[in-house]
Amino acid sequence: MKISKEILKKIIKEELDQQAFGKSVVSKTDRAKDLKSKAIDNDSQKQIDNLERGIIKQFTDRLQKLAELSNIKSGNVNSLLKRVYAIMDKEIQKLEGGDQKDEK
Repeated sequence: MKISKEILKKIIKEELDQQAFGKSVVSKTDRAKDLKSKAIDNDSQKQIDNLERGIIKQFTDRLQKLAELSNIKSGNVNSLLKRVYAIMDKEIQKLEGGDQKDEK
């Protein structure tokens, strides 16, 4: 079975992306700065409607609660988060790729 260069690149990128998930460390101060920045940027995000903001809030609230109640760095929860992350990453790549094709 032959694999094209494009498919091989995609497989390698997916593996690297999955390995990168959960590897970044963020201090409380940096997280607070990030949240303040996102709050300011929130007003300018016209492409995100109120329902979508609600979904994002629900997701982040649940993730925060999971982190408070358990260890999200390993185990079943981490495996599930990695799968969700990979699914979201694939969807983003697909949508961004579609945008690039439309621009040409």
